[in-house]
Amino acid sequence: MNSTWPKDVVDFQYFLSSAGFVCELQEEWATFGNKTLKYSDAGVGVRIVSDRGLWFVEVADVVDQPNEWYDAGVLRDLLVGPGEDILPLFEQIQVIKENLPTIMNRFGPIESEDTRIRLNLLRKERAKRRFPDVEAM
Repeated sequence: MNSTWPKDVVDFQYFLSSAGFVCELQEEWATFGNKTLKYSDAGVGVRIVSDRGLWFVEVADVVDQPNEWYDAGVLRDLLVGPGEDILPLFEQIQVIKENLPTIMNRFGPIESEDTRIRLNLLRKERAKRRFPDVEAM
């Protein structure tokens, strides 16, 4: 685990490893300082991305839709209730840490389809809030 990553991310890596997740990807690019980490278990993927200094913590259903990532804010809206649309890195990590068993169940075989439908609706609602003059796709 590389020390060029923020302490919150390094601690999160240890948390994910202790929860049985395996690191599948760790990349850093000199251009813009972009970074990507990807951890997964048999059903859930967790990705931490720094894109031009903006941090995102995202989760995917690696079984049915491995390329469809849901950010911590929309997951929080689903699991806990509505809040700020944009969360600092520490809060994004906390959402995942505090709700990991529930997230794993929600992306499990029984609830995954309903979870994806609800998350996509929450994303559309957020887009309407943030960009009211833009027609939702």
